[in-house]
Amino acid sequence: MCNRVAWLLSLFVATMVFSNFSFALAGLSEVQLKQKGLDFVEAKNARQRLDSGVEDIDRYLSLLSESFIDEYVHYKVTFSADKAKLRARLIEKMKQQTLENQVQIQQMMVGPNVVVLKLVEKGKIKPTGQSQTLDIERLSVISLEFDKHGLITHIRRHGESL
Repeated sequence: MCNRVAWLLSLFVATMVFSNFSFALAGLSEVQLKQKGLDFVEAKNARQRLDSGVEDIDRYLSLLSESFIDEYVHYKVTFSADKAKLRARLIEKMKQQTLENQVQIQQMMVGPNVVVLKLVEKGKIKPTGQSQTLDIERLSVISLEFDKHGLITHIRRHGESL
């Protein structure tokens, strides 16, 4: 029994050391990762405002690595590594009239190279070619994985409308 407790304690200590070592390898501290999470939410909000412009889309894209993956888990849709196509798609989405948009961070957790955000998003949009507005109310959990340069390599979006 004593050997088992010692083994579990050793495993725990090794896990903690490895976890801290992983932060060191990544080159990003916990504070930096939290700021990266805040930057992502700010850029996401900026590109979804009524007065957003191409510069807001470019700012959002600047957060992504050249080999990024953007995965919408609930819908089983994945986009990958084509910033030019994503940029064109986001510019096209700007034709939707965003009447209201509010994203609030409910919770943020960080780990080695990862930020996990729990977000509540509320808004109203008027899709192109439609006369009625759509209400958006969604709870999402988004994980952001970063490379050693602090760029997002993988976005996983979990969630659906409330």
